[in-house]
Amino acid sequence: MKQVFILRGLPGSGKSHYAQTLADDLVAGDETQYFICSTDDFFVNENGEYHFEKQRLSEYHNLNLARFINALAEGIPLVVVDNTNIKKWEFVAYASAATAMGYQVKEVIVGEIRDKSLQHLYAKRNGHGVGLKTISKMAHLFEW
Repeated sequence: MKQVFILRGLPGSGKSHYAQTLADDLVAGDETQYFICSTDDFFVNENGEYHFEKQRLSEYHNLNLARFINALAEGIPLVVVDNTNIKKWEFVAYASAATAMGYQVKEVIVGEIRDKSLQHLYAKRNGHGVGLKTISKMAHLFEW
């Protein structure tokens, strides 16, 4: 069965860890059997350093969607979308493409969205320097 998992959650909630654990559990970490699509990848330079550029966000989201569709076209059995996906419109194109290509789609909310104490933890542990104020705003805007 071909599956797509669309992860949703605040920065620092553990989405990337969840994505890799999912791949390890479902396909024994066999890199030919899964692909993780994260827009964050496009902000990583050749030295492996993350540099967020807000003006490129839309472009990189489009590139991430394109490589997601390519992974589906290649028939990769497990494809994971590792983005915050705060608003439903942010992932509807992923879900539509996956369904059209015969994949089972599962939406997974990682972490607790509304818990203020966890928002503090997420602000401390996210690897991209997203502050508490931004994380709290994202939590407030989260669409169920």
